[in-house]
Formats: sequence, structure tokens, C-alpha cells
Amino acid sequence: MNQECAARLNWLLKDNADAAEHRKLFRNDFEEDEMMLMRHPLPARKAWATFGLMLGTMPPAAIFGRIFHYGWTTVDRDLTLLGLCLLMNIVCAVVGMAMGAAMGRSLDNLKRASWNKTVLLSLWYGALWGAVAGGAGGLLFFGFGAIVGIACAIPVGMAAFLLLTPLHRLLARGGMIDARHFWPLACGITMTIAALVLSL
Repeated sequence: MNQECAARLNWLLKDNADAAEHRKLFRNDFEEDEMMLMRHPLPARKAWATFGLMLGTMPPAAIFGRIFHYGWTTVDRDLTLLGLCLLMNIVCAVVGMAMGAAMGRSLDNLKRASWNKTVLLSLWYGALWGAVAGGAGGLLFFGFGAIVGIACAIPVGMAAFLLLTPLHRLLARGGMIDARHFWPLACGITMTIAALVLSL
């Protein structure tokens, strides 16, 4: 009898824990219905990793193009500089993707925070992303490039995260965002920042 009571108690505790976890994912039943209607749901971690990859690829490429002409102009073709720019770009992209994935869960949890807190934390996460990704990529430029990389990447990260975080919060349901919403937003933000860099 005692074993049967213990088994029932364990089942009840597990059921309550599952229900509490479910309530954390959805603010109401309507949100769960919206998530079920998504055609191509992307988990928050994957969405932010992809955004970090895009942000670590296009804006740095625009910066290298603006500063170094990516080592490739009609007059001077420096293969060493081209290779260095490519290597720095790859490092920025890989580290940016890793940072996006690492911050994905925390950024998704902002859906329960106030809007003021969401804005402030998105700026913080953007600055952190920029410092790590920009510093890692710039480090390859004889070490001191890390300082320039951080200085260039922090404003990029802050602007990008400030734009995407509130939009992700509005569109995500149960830790998922529909790819049909994510791709236009991520591409639009990243390409706009890259275009702004090139226009400076």
C-alpha cells in the first residue's frame, strides 16, 4: 500500500512539474495554438545562432571592404590581405554563431521581462556579442586588431540585438519562431547594417 501511495505521489509531482514547465513556455492557450500553426518553427537557440552567424559575416565583410577594400581593388590585388580578411571574417562568423547559440535561451526568456528590461538587456547582450566576436576576429590582425574589432563590432551588435530582440519577443511562441518571420527580419537587419557601413 505504501509503495502504491509513493508511486501515485511521484506521478502527481511529475505531472505538476510538467504543467509548471508548460506554463513557462506559453503565456496563454492562444499562444500554444499559434505555435502549433507554425509551418517551419525554429527553436530560439537555432534562430539566435543563425542570426549571430549572419551578423558575424555580412557587417564584418562590409567593414573590411570599407577599410581594406578586402585586399582586392582594380589597381592593387594583395592576396595576403585578402586571405587575412577572409580568415578574420570566418572567425567573426563562427564565434558570432557560437555566441548567438549561447545567448539564445537567455534572450528567449526575456518574453516574461518588462519592455524596459528587454531593451536594456538586448543592448547588453549585443555589446557582449560584439566584444567577443569582434575581438576574436580582430585578434588575428597582429593582436592589436582586437581593439579595433571590439570598437567596430559593439555598435553593430547593440543595434542588431536592439532591433531583433523585441521583434523576436512579439513573434516567438513557446520558444519557437516561424522561419517565415525570422528570415526576413534577420536578413533585413543584417543587410541594412552592412549597407550603412558601406555608405559611411
